This record gives sequence, structure tokens and C-alpha cells, in this order.
Amino acid sequence: MKKSLLLLSLACAGLTGCQSSSNDSTTFVSKEGDIRLQRPARVVPSEDFSGRALLQRGWRVIWDGSDAGDGQGVVRLTLPARAPDGSAISEVLQIGRSQHPDVVASCLTYGLVSGSGMRLPVTTINRREWTTYSSSDAGMSQSIKATNYRLVVEDTCYTMDRISYAVRAAKATEDALSDGEAANLMDAVLASVEIQPMTTR
Repeated sequence: MKKSLLLLSLACAGLTGCQSSSNDSTTFVSKEGDIRLQRPARVVPSEDFSGRALLQRGWRVIWDGSDAGDGQGVVRLTLPARAPDGSAISEVLQIGRSQHPDVVASCLTYGLVSGSGMRLPVTTINRREWTTYSSSDAGMSQSIKATNYRLVVEDTCYTMDRISYAVRAAKATEDALSDGEAANLMDAVLASVEIQPMTTR
């Protein structure tokens, strides 16, 4: 069983810094040119892959406490949101890659098995079939839910982690979108991701 995400058009053919945009979206292209996506203009790309109480630092989400391994965080996008009770939620998409042989060999399974985790149907995004998992965790005042996508193309491990991180003790900012609006925007970014391996360009 497979599921597919909507293909969104990409108009930018340049490298990082390309500013092809519509009224409310901009094309992001990785420095190597192998990863492209459409992001809301209000969301600034970051290379900061720091952790939080329930989110391990690193270029890919690991659920079993293992080290993230040798890889590079390409981009993290974060959109602040407001839960129905007014508390703060962060809707996040982060993308990484690795060409280390050990990482590539275990790319589709490494660190994705946990007590609350489960394997989902393969997800097709712009003709690429991503191995997909879901998992979650919760603490006293924080919780995390994530869908984890893994792909191997041309000896490269690609990772995408779509995260919703809630902090019940924190109040959302006045201008924050509703959680539903923010989640829909970030899901659209995920659906726009295109992978063009470095060895085939």
C-alpha cells in the first residue's frame, strides 16, 4: 500500500539564494542543488539542528537514543503555531543527507524503532518512494509527534522529519497561526520536496 503527496510546481533552477517566488512562497535549493522545495516566505531556512527536551540534537530524528551518525543537516523550517488552548506548538520540517556507507546501509531503519513507533505505508513524493514511520513521546509539559521519511538514492541517504512539538506551559505569540493552518502549510512544503541526486545531474 502506498500513499502520494501532491506535486507542487517548482520554478527556480538556480542554486541556494535563488528567489523565485509567488506572493507567499519561495523556492529553497540546497547548496549542492540536489534538494528543492517551496517554503512559505515567512519561514526562514535554518541550519540549526539543536535539540529540545524530547528531540535529540542532530541531522535526523533518532528515537532509540542512538547517535545520529555521520551526516549533514541541510535545512530546518519551523513555523510557530497556537494550540486551541493558546499554548505554543512548533510545526517543523527538517531535511538531512549522508553518503557515509554505514549510514546508507541502515538508512531505512536506523533509530526508528521505539515503543510508540510504527511503520507506515510507503509515501510517494514527487516520484520518490519514501520509507515512512511515525512515532511520539511526551513529558510533563511537552510532547512530540513526528512522521519520519527515509530514502536511498545513488548511494545517498536522505532523511525528512515532519515534527509537531508542543509546549503546554508556554503561551503562543499573538500573531501565531492556528495549529491547523501551520500544519497544513508545513505539509505543503513536505509535498513540494524534490530530490535530484548529485551523481545524476
